[in-house]
Amino acid sequence: MYFHTNDPSKRKAVKWLAEHNVDIEQRNIENEPLTDTEIMNLFTLSIEGTDELISKRSKDTKALNRDTDQMTLKELSQEIQKAPHILKNPIIFDKHKLVTGFDLEKIGAFVPKRLRKLELSALFSKLYPTGTNIKLA
Repeated sequence: MYFHTNDPSKRKAVKWLAEHNVDIEQRNIENEPLTDTEIMNLFTLSIEGTDELISKRSKDTKALNRDTDQMTLKELSQEIQKAPHILKNPIIFDKHKLVTGFDLEKIGAFVPKRLRKLELSALFSKLYPTGTNIKLA
């Protein structure tokens, strides 16, 4: 998890992941800036392109006085290295997926499939008490 501010979204994400036994490494990108390679990796993981990563309302983004959609990835990477607040906070990722901010619907993707099945089974057992047999794929 990369973060630049210990804001409510970051704290909620850390708490939720801990409650679901998801181990995470945290890195404050203000204290330890991202490399060009790390930023390019985030761009690669992003399904929605740079919009998923760039905070359009950030003072640092506005201070660029440029439309980030018109910047090359290299230019954007250089600006992010100088001003990490251009990025949304936090950025949670693994080798295959990325989520920005704290979104309950999306963050669940980081819970291992086995645990998601257990949670779903527990939910179904409450909804459909004894006698109903539901098999999860």
